[in-house]
Amino acid sequence: MKKLKQKHLDRREWYADTERDFVSVYHQDDFFTGAIGLLTFTGLEKPETVSSIRGEMCIADNGYQWLELVPENGHWALTAMFHDDALFEQYVDITLENVVSGDGNAVFTDLLLDVVILSDGNPVILDEDELDAALAGGVVTPEQYALAKQTAGEIVNFYTAHRESVRRKLYEYRAMLQK
Repeated sequence: MKKLKQKHLDRREWYADTERDFVSVYHQDDFFTGAIGLLTFTGLEKPETVSSIRGEMCIADNGYQWLELVPENGHWALTAMFHDDALFEQYVDITLENVVSGDGNAVFTDLLLDVVILSDGNPVILDEDELDAALAGGVVTPEQYALAKQTAGEIVNFYTAHRESVRRKLYEYRAMLQK
């Protein structure tokens, strides 16, 4: 059974400093308040692939970028994946807690449930079985379970209603950090 894990905005738990460049800022505008980071893969020895709902997919290789958004007051963390200037996937971790610092660093506690937004803009909820097992095994409380389900539903509804404005903002934030 999976446990709740803390993750960092720079993904240090997955990738060494020699495998990536990273920059982050604290950002506030009318759309988002929190930490924004840009991870650029530069030294991976081999591409990283995962099984997705569309089959095997490369999510990280040299030249790929991950734009990370962790809101100050929210229960989610977004990873927007870019390759050759194309946004090819958005992956949202539902979180129990986000800790965002004034310098743009962030740590969040993954609540197991995820939402993936494919390149066509359609959101899909993933890993409901993991959340169900965590509830049955006492890893999450009924309140945390309800929070995860509610947050995932809110994300699906938000993306469905604001798909194009989200895409525009992700490109804007990426450009801001590439300067």
